[in-house]
Amino acid sequence: MTPARRLALLAAFAIPAIFYIASASPEPASWDTAELQGVPYILGISHPTGFPFYVLLGYLWSHAVPFGSVAWRLNVMSGVAIAIAAAAACACSFEFGASPPVALATTLWFAFTQDVWSHAARAEAQDLAVACCAVAIYALVRWLRGGAGGWFAAAFALCGLGMAAHPNALWILPALVAAAILAKRRPALRLAAGSVALLLAGLALYLYLPLRSQYVAAHHLDPVAALPAAGGGIFWNYNDPRTLHGLALELTGSQTETPQYLLASLNPVHVEAALWAFIAGLHEQYGASATLLILGGFIAAWRRDRRATVVLCIACTAALLFSVVYPNESDVGRYRLLALWLAVPLLGALTPQAKLGYPLVLHGLLILYLTAGAALAYDRHRAFLHHAPSEGGRWVIDSVRPYVPRGAVIVTGWLDATSLAYGAYVDRSLPGRIIVSDDRLDFALYRRWAQKRRVFVLVNPHDVGSLSGARDYATLDDYHELYLVKP
Repeated sequence: MTPARRLALLAAFAIPAIFYIASASPEPASWDTAELQGVPYILGISHPTGFPFYVLLGYLWSHAVPFGSVAWRLNVMSGVAIAIAAAAACACSFEFGASPPVALATTLWFAFTQDVWSHAARAEAQDLAVACCAVAIYALVRWLRGGAGGWFAAAFALCGLGMAAHPNALWILPALVAAAILAKRRPALRLAAGSVALLLAGLALYLYLPLRSQYVAAHHLDPVAALPAAGGGIFWNYNDPRTLHGLALELTGSQTETPQYLLASLNPVHVEAALWAFIAGLHEQYGASATLLILGGFIAAWRRDRRATVVLCIACTAALLFSVVYPNESDVGRYRLLALWLAVPLLGALTPQAKLGYPLVLHGLLILYLTAGAALAYDRHRAFLHHAPSEGGRWVIDSVRPYVPRGAVIVTGWLDATSLAYGAYVDRSLPGRIIVSDDRLDFALYRRWAQKRRVFVLVNPHDVGSLSGARDYATLDDYHELYLVKP
């Protein structure tokens, strides 16, 4: 690799990483983000599918970084992961003929798009999976273009780690198979077997779930275990996967019918919807003119290396099939980050070759266009750099604390339960409270608990009617009412 390429590659990682770190909030968020800010620090178990690689790496990261809040540390880890993905995009762009200025400008445009930056600024298991997938795709392209067999094996190993970070990484499996079939030189049996073994080694990290669950139960680490019929508590022992039933729930996500939607995504009828989602996503994040250039870049990449182009496109777009059929996702953009990543090597393929004539003029215009796109993307989304005091879930922790004494139970929906659990179990700003996430409001069960300890229910008063068996205790804001359960 030339010095210019090395410099561009370093900048493709360092520049996004600096801005992502600056964007990381020091406060706990809510919803899945607060959970993924806290679970790794205590070596807990998160919602399905448990994300063991994310949790284990997050544990090491959050304890190795000696400053900042735990929430900030895990936010930063996700930002670094996306910065790694950006560097992999830059490196992949070189494989399709991009010059260093074109590769860097395109990478920065990708890094500063709204969808990418918003996810890089907060704790996301998807971010780590995307980083694994991005480097795996680069390794696969390197192997297709004449690299040593180690690149092929690395792609499989990273796929396994990616699936252990988030199962959405399984959508690059078709690309791995396609590469083995389409390559000019087929992988030797020994290389293929070793590569599959490395993939399975990554998946073996899922053994963490039953083993850790057993340890948590044996050492009474989960406060929710003290409540009759409560099951495994959030943060510490979600679904209680030490049992076969709990492990099945945790691995499959069957509580939200994920397996059915996964099978439905394999129906070819959804290909058209996935294609339109791809085009619409490019248009939304990059604009109309860039979308046309990206499609032109596909043609240029096809002319340079058909095999690598096919594998690249399969790897980056297969997940769109699942994203268009899965209804239980309020943040579908998390499933489409690789589709935006694809723009980098495709735009890089537009770098003019000398034989086209007037290469310097065309090259200069392309660099100016891409640089302007990156600058505009940064300007539009620089609000990610600013944070309000006590933002995210901090306010609900602070609001609940004066009303709920130590030893009491707080029952609320997932959105706020994760924030409260962060305060109770991670930074101890809500010490001694037991947090239960439950949207069903089973007051018969809560009254049993209330015989031995105080039980509070936090709800949106607009979503519920009269709560039989509880009295109104405090109003936190227009959307948060605290009730005390009567024994």
